[in-house]
Amino acid sequence: MIRTGKVVSGGGGRVEVCFDRPEACARCGACAGQKHHTLTEIRGDAPVGAFVDVEMPDSQVVKATALAYVLPMGALLAGVWLGTLVSETEWIWAACGFACMGVAWLALRFIDRRMRKKQVWEPRIVAVHEKGDTQNGTDTDGTEL
Repeated sequence: MIRTGKVVSGGGGRVEVCFDRPEACARCGACAGQKHHTLTEIRGDAPVGAFVDVEMPDSQVVKATALAYVLPMGALLAGVWLGTLVSETEWIWAACGFACMGVAWLALRFIDRRMRKKQVWEPRIVAVHEKGDTQNGTDTDGTEL
């Protein structure tokens, strides 16, 4: 997966890149139509104001997505199942489900910290474009350069 973003600061072999959220995010309505940006620190060098193509290997994106969605959902279902073994009261089932989701959230934080240390999980800059030299000719917010 390759996304284009704008370098907003940099130094010491690391740059901070600003990405606009994809068009698909606008359809969900969770942000009430407000424009949102994501800042990410990436290893590499590029001048401030330049546009960079940042790549994350597709297999890693799939694995990260699976972890982020499957682990909490699996923990919720396992917790509800455990709750049914403990009690016949539905609120205990729900409490057990949410408790297991909390444990899954803590596990995800731990896994995230370990993954950040491995280069295979780190996004990398594959191309640097000066202003007006991006592939599609538009800024990260979709405006003409």
